[in-house]
Amino acid sequence: MRRGTKIGFALLALLTLTAAGCYERPFTRDYARSVPNSAIQVGELTDRTWEYVDADGVSRELKPCEDLSPWNVAYSCTSPDGKVGLTFNDSKYGIDDVILHVGGEKVPLYCVVNPTWGDSLRFCIPASDPAVPPQPVPRRDKS
Repeated sequence: MRRGTKIGFALLALLTLTAAGCYERPFTRDYARSVPNSAIQVGELTDRTWEYVDADGVSRELKPCEDLSPWNVAYSCTSPDGKVGLTFNDSKYGIDDVILHVGGEKVPLYCVVNPTWGDSLRFCIPASDPAVPPQPVPRRDKS
């Protein structure tokens, strides 16, 4: 029985290490704070409060995001001066279509979640940033 317990613990340790390796983030929250046109969720998860990083690398607050449509969980938040906006869809399946609107330009963002217990806040960098892992190319042969 003692040998079986040791094997069980060894398997549990191996599974834990494997699971931890599968959830490796391509970039950190601090990295996102250093990249212009990034967006970082702050506060509590339910607050939907975000900041963005301006062209000079300074974090600026956005007003709390508002739900634009209860049907497709589309959210929008703007800077206090209204010159910068963030839009995204947030559902039980995750966040998608995250776009930072800066000076008439749309900057698509790639987001990850901080996986620590009690802090599942998101942070995003421009999809064009080299730290973003390669994304699958959609098939064009299907109609």
